[in-house]
Amino acid sequence: MSAKLKIVLHIGTMKSGTTYLQHGMLSQLSQLAEKGWLYPMAFAPARGAINHERAIYGLVGNHIPWVDSTTAQRMAPQWQKLISEVSASEDNVLLSAEAVAAMLEDGIEQLLNALPDRDIEVVLTARDLARVLPSSWQQSVRNGRPYGYQEYFDRIKRAKELPIDESVGSNFWRSYQLSDVVLRWQKFIPLAKISIVTVPTKSSSDSLWARFINAMNLPLETTEPKFDDKKAHTSITWPEAEVLTQLNKKWAKQGKPKKAQDQLRRRIVQEGFQHRADRGRAIALTAPWLSLTEQWAAQDVEQLLQIGVRIHGDINELLVPSDLAPAQPCDVAEIAEASAVAARFHDRMRLQAITTLFGISRNRR
Repeated sequence: MSAKLKIVLHIGTMKSGTTYLQHGMLSQLSQLAEKGWLYPMAFAPARGAINHERAIYGLVGNHIPWVDSTTAQRMAPQWQKLISEVSASEDNVLLSAEAVAAMLEDGIEQLLNALPDRDIEVVLTARDLARVLPSSWQQSVRNGRPYGYQEYFDRIKRAKELPIDESVGSNFWRSYQLSDVVLRWQKFIPLAKISIVTVPTKSSSDSLWARFINAMNLPLETTEPKFDDKKAHTSITWPEAEVLTQLNKKWAKQGKPKKAQDQLRRRIVQEGFQHRADRGRAIALTAPWLSLTEQWAAQDVEQLLQIGVRIHGDINELLVPSDLAPAQPCDVAEIAEASAVAARFHDRMRLQAITTLFGISRNRR
């Protein structure tokens, strides 16, 4: 009797190399198909997709904190196309959606009930908090949130002391308290079918790609695939993040539409900040937050060891590196320099709007 077909759910977390791995899967579609694996993409809209996240919004969007009902409804047709492709396939299936890590039990149950009757496995990619926390603030700013460095981390600290389903700031820990994520899924999936893949440190001899495919027993070469990741995000620096925070607050008070805000932020980063010779210091943890992060990470690793979940990589890679030094905050001068760049960009945008409105050619005298 042939073995039961599998569905492997790669559920994140954000900032754990998910975009890299998803592009890797896309670059290996034909190789996967030859080996009896499907990374379903027939559902994807004309402009493309690299994962299954937005399609899954169409089923369980109401269980993901940052997905509103309008978005969930708009994505419903994509979910129907995706589940039709999965159900019709006679191959093992890999689905990748980092947002799924943020779901509580009701959402997990709804998703699992909607999938075909197959052997379900869960793979959670994870990175240490010392690298995740600065990236998460940066992403918050780029998504339009109005919280500066100190306010953002204060919210993270308060959320740590609240039940996981409390609204204020709890989204972070719903994904990044790894032991809680494992325990939630263990209520529906045997622990033996849940695994964590740690993101290697620079000193590690193996790659995230090799760990990922080994965790799922994917019949692919462990050599890292070559692909052109045109959608990779360029990081913003500490002073640039503070400037964008102020702009986010200003635009929110003005009632500027979200789409317009997103476009402006993207253009400021790509056409303004990225061309600066000295962009200021990178976002990092100051002494108080570094100390707290060390405690949080150690507690989570201890709980993971008690649970006994399978680890691909080294569980100590989820601890804060012992040689990591606390950062000094960016200063007023750095913020002023970044603010001047953003202001010049705004002036240029206003001039372009005026010339377009009145039909003035820039070459006319």
